[in-house]
Amino acid sequence: MFATKFEKFCQSRNFLFGCSALIFLFSIFLRSRIDIGADTGVYLDLGKKVAEGKKYYFNFFESNFPISFYFYALQFRLTEVLHLSPIILSEIVINLLAILSIFCSAKILQGSRIHKNKAHYNLIIISYFLGFFLRPYAIQIGEFGTKTSLLLLLLYPYISYSFERKSLPSKKDLIWRGCLMGLIPCIKPHYLILLIPIEIHRFWQKKSLKFFVELDKLMMGLLGALTLFLMIKFTPEYFEFIPPMWAKTYRVYDDYQVFLKNFWHNLAIMLQFGFIFLLFARSKMTPDDKILILFFLASLILIIVENLGTIDQIVVFYAIATICFLKFIFDLFLQEKNIFSDNRFIILTVILLPIFDLEVLPAAFLGLGGFINLWWLVAAVFPFLQRKNFSKKNIFLFFLSYFLLLIIALASLKYMGAWAYVAVNLTISFFVLFIFEKQNSVKKFSALAIFVIFASISSLLYCYVSSIVGVFNRESPYTFPNKLSDVITHYSEKHAPEKEEGFLMVSIWIAHQFPTLNYLQKDNQQKFHMAVIQADQGLAGSRLMFAIKDSDKVFAYSYLFDDVKNAVKNPKIKIIFFNNSAEILDKSDRCLIPTLEYYFLDPQFRKIFLENFHFENHVVITHKVKALKKINFITGEKPSVFDIITPSPNQILYDLEIYIRN
Repeated sequence: MFATKFEKFCQSRNFLFGCSALIFLFSIFLRSRIDIGADTGVYLDLGKKVAEGKKYYFNFFESNFPISFYFYALQFRLTEVLHLSPIILSEIVINLLAILSIFCSAKILQGSRIHKNKAHYNLIIISYFLGFFLRPYAIQIGEFGTKTSLLLLLLYPYISYSFERKSLPSKKDLIWRGCLMGLIPCIKPHYLILLIPIEIHRFWQKKSLKFFVELDKLMMGLLGALTLFLMIKFTPEYFEFIPPMWAKTYRVYDDYQVFLKNFWHNLAIMLQFGFIFLLFARSKMTPDDKILILFFLASLILIIVENLGTIDQIVVFYAIATICFLKFIFDLFLQEKNIFSDNRFIILTVILLPIFDLEVLPAAFLGLGGFINLWWLVAAVFPFLQRKNFSKKNIFLFFLSYFLLLIIALASLKYMGAWAYVAVNLTISFFVLFIFEKQNSVKKFSALAIFVIFASISSLLYCYVSSIVGVFNRESPYTFPNKLSDVITHYSEKHAPEKEEGFLMVSIWIAHQFPTLNYLQKDNQQKFHMAVIQADQGLAGSRLMFAIKDSDKVFAYSYLFDDVKNAVKNPKIKIIFFNNSAEILDKSDRCLIPTLEYYFLDPQFRKIFLENFHFENHVVITHKVKALKKINFITGEKPSVFDIITPSPNQILYDLEIYIRN
C-alpha cells in the first residue's frame, strides 16, 4: 500500500515542480549568504582581460581552453552596456542558462522510453536541479560561475539524449546531440571521458562502421576542428607555451608518487558510493540503468585522470551520482517493498546517525574500527552461521579465497599506502558481496548488504547536508567573506584606496586573493592568479631556488617568479601579503624557511623589495578545531605537528606578514 502511494506521489507534476522550485529558491538563498567563489572571481577577471584583447602567456597564465573565458568576455561587454556589476550579471546568466538547460533536457527526455515511467522522469529532472544548484562541496564556497557549470549545462541534455529512445532520432536531434558532443571537450579536452563510454556502448549495440559517419559524429568532428582552427588562429601562444609549463607547476603531473597517492585517495573516497550498485545483484539492469552506470564510471575515471581531486571533478561526479541514486532508490523501494520494515534499525541508524555528527559516517566506512576492517571478521565466521549451505570442500575453498584476498589487501597497505588499502578493501568487499547476493537463495538482501547499500545512500545525503551546513557555519577557510578578506579589505582601503591600485598576495591558493579583488573592483596585476612559488618547491640543503637539472621546470618557475618581481616593481601594487599558511606549517619532513626569506635567495628580488617596501604588521588568523575523533582513520594523516606537541583548540589558518610600499 505504501509503495503504491509512494509511486503515485513521485509521478505527480506537483512533486516535480514543487521540488524543482524549492531546490532553486533554496540555492539562491544559500548563495545570498556568501560571496562568489574564488574560481568564479578568476573567471570574471580573465573574461575582462580577454575582452580587452590580452593573450595567453604574455598577459595571463591559465591552463584551460579559451571558450570559458570568451564566455565571460561576452558577459563583461554586457556589463558595460547594461551598467551592471559583473558579479550580479554572472549570477543572473548562470541561473537562467541552468533553467534553460534543464528545461531542454526535460523536453529531450520526453522522447525517450524512460518518459513512460513518470516517476523516473520526475526524479531525473529533480536530480538535475540537485546536482547543479545544491552541488556538494561547492555550494559552501560559492563555486558556480566556472567551467564546471558550463560542462553541466551541456552534459544534462547529452545525458537525456543518451537514454533509450522511443523512435529513431531525427536529423534535428542528431545535429543538437552532435553540437553537445563537440562543445563538451572544447571546455576541457579530457571531458571526452564522459562521452567515450556512452559512444562505445552505442557502437556495440549497432556493430556497424556507419556509426562513425552518422550526423552527430560528423557535427562533433566539425565543431572540434573549428575550435582547434580558431585557437590556432587567435590563441597560438596557448599551444606553444601553456601545456608544457602547466604540467611543471603542478607536482601531481610531474611526480608519479604524488599522482599515485592522489589516485588511491580519490578512488577510495569515491568507491564508497559504488555500493548502491549491489542492487543489481538481485535485479536485472535495464538499458537506462546501463547508461547511468557508464556515466558514473566515466565521472570516476575523470577524477582519476585529473587527479587533483578539486571541486571541478567532484561536482560532476556528485551530479551524475545523484541521478543514479534517485532512480535506483526508487526502484529499490518498489522491488523490495518490505525492505524498510524488515531492516528498520539498520536503515535508520545509517541514515540518521550522521545528523548528530557529520563526520561519523566517513569514519564508519574508512576508519580502523569501521566497515573496511570489520567486514573481514564477519566474513570469517559466515560459513559457521550458514553451515547448511557449506560442505567441507566449500569451506576449504572459501577460506583459501578469504586468505588470498586478505593477503592482497594487506600487501596493498604495505607497498602502496593506506588509501590504497582502503580502495582495495572496498573493491574486494563489493565484489564478494555482489557474488554472495547473486548466488544466495534467500530472496531478501543480507543485513550486511543492507548496511552498505544504505551507508552509500547516506554518504551522498551526508555530502549535501554537510555542504549546506557549511554555508551557515563557514568552517571552510574558502567561504567568503571571512577574517582574511576583512584584513585584506582593511589594508586595501587604507593603503590602496584607488581603483587602479592593487595588492599582491603570496600564498598557496587563489582563494586567498579572489574573490576579494572582485568585490574591491580591482584588477589582478599579475599574469598568474597569484604568487604561488613556495619554499617547499626549492632544494633542501641548497642555496638554489629551483632544481636546475630540470630545465623545463626552471623555465616555468622562472616565468612565475619573474611575474612576482614585476609586480613588486609595479608602482600600482601598494601592499604585499606574505601568507605562511597552515599548509606550509604542516610540512614535517624538513624545516622550511619563511616565504619571504626564500624569495630573498634571488638577489634581484631582495634588492627590489627592500628598496620599495617596508614591514607594516604581522597578523595571525586562527580557527577553532574539534578534538581528534576516537575512531582513528587508517589514512595515516596526522594533525599539524604543532598540535601533536601541544594540543590546542585553535589552529593557524593564515600567518600574514604585511608590507606597504614606501
